[in-house]
Amino acid sequence: MKLLAVYAVFVAIGEVIAYGIGRSVETWSPTASLPVFLACFFLIFWVAWRAAIRVA
Repeated sequence: MKLLAVYAVFVAIGEVIAYGIGRSVETWSPTASLPVFLACFFLIFWVAWRAAIRVA
């Protein structure tokens, strides 16, 4: 159960970061912001899982 809680926290933090990256990309290229955000969005799930395994 601890592993899932750590994972959820890492995903929440990562998604905030992905949102920030997407918004910053939008300032110089509105069409590129969606693919960049989606790439970050799905990458966060993998990175958060690997980090949660190391922590928990």
